[in-house]
Amino acid sequence: MSKRGRTRSAVRGVGALVVVLAVVLVAGCQVDSGSGSSIQANANPNGVATPKAVAQAKVTVSPADRAENVAVDAAVTVAASGGSLTRVEVTYDGKAVEGALDEARTSWSTEAGSLLPDRVYQVHAVARNAEGKVTQTNQTFTTAKPAKVLGTDIEPLNGSTVGVGMPIVVKFTAPVKDRVEVEKRLVVETSKPVVGAWHWFSSEEVHYRPKKYWPAHTEVRLSVNTKDVNAGDGVWGVKDRVRRFRIANSVVTKVDLDKSHRARVYINGKWARSIRVTGGKAGWRTRNGVKVVLEKRQNFQFTNEAIGARERYRLVGRWALRVTWSGEFLHSAPWSVGSQGYSNTSHGCVGMSVSDSGWLWQVSQVGDPVEVTSSSGAQMPATGNGWGDWNLSWKEWKAGSALS
Repeated sequence: MSKRGRTRSAVRGVGALVVVLAVVLVAGCQVDSGSGSSIQANANPNGVATPKAVAQAKVTVSPADRAENVAVDAAVTVAASGGSLTRVEVTYDGKAVEGALDEARTSWSTEAGSLLPDRVYQVHAVARNAEGKVTQTNQTFTTAKPAKVLGTDIEPLNGSTVGVGMPIVVKFTAPVKDRVEVEKRLVVETSKPVVGAWHWFSSEEVHYRPKKYWPAHTEVRLSVNTKDVNAGDGVWGVKDRVRRFRIANSVVTKVDLDKSHRARVYINGKWARSIRVTGGKAGWRTRNGVKVVLEKRQNFQFTNEAIGARERYRLVGRWALRVTWSGEFLHSAPWSVGSQGYSNTSHGCVGMSVSDSGWLWQVSQVGDPVEVTSSSGAQMPATGNGWGDWNLSWKEWKAGSALS
């Protein structure tokens, strides 16, 4: 009997102990609301308080993911909230776009105008929150195609051989507003030392010439590096081009229509031949100044309709070198042999015998300079009627460069 009594007392003691422990555990889970602490705590199985987890950083990118037809003057921005940026990469075709991160490291952006047209851009951004947890974002966007393409038409032709007076002529398919940026992309390399410069005749045409005639037998390479160049007003270059050509012998023809009525031809600086000539008569005076051979023709027919003359004629010149688009040639003129070397009787051309014109035709190249002295003739213009580039002084020529 006494044994059963001891057992019930032990049970009552254990029950009291359980109640006491329960009270202690409940009291240990309470937070003093009067302490001013902003830290929230949660109970774990061991009765230890732990802070609540901090939210991950959020990354926002503009332009939006997979956006299309994005304007090239748009800025790319990457922003982080609830953390800071640790890495931002914006690339296209493996090339990086430069951008700047603010001091707080919460915002990264490019300058307006950093984008190129018709490109797919990849954006990779990494941010960390206060606990060091990482958030990564990968997005893409595509820029719009250019409103206008900056194409080029170039002379001389690739692989050609030209005379020492030949300018490099680049004509654009759209107006160039930013001439400085485009001119920087036009690179001339030569096998012999040459001092030269570009000259803009309009927003769509620019020429290059040396200070003096090209050195004979010079190899010339023109690189038109206009791919991805912003020419302004929505005009973009989309392709690079290269032109290689060679300078031939130096053949310079000096024509005097005032006194001697002779054409003196110099090859590589040495006098080679003196030719009796006739030039333009009153009302049709041959233009004065430096012209450049534009093309070589054979059996060319001259008519009064071609130049607007009243007197009718149909004449064929066996050998003809064109020097203006308006109709001036150095050509065979057997019908005026009696005047050659004495007076001017033509409608502006420089006429000579068949044998002399044949010799000159054979030794000449497109691009050879023809220097005409005709005090009564109008001045050959620098542009608009052939390649009159050499009629500008070197000072005037350089003034036409966007980089001068």
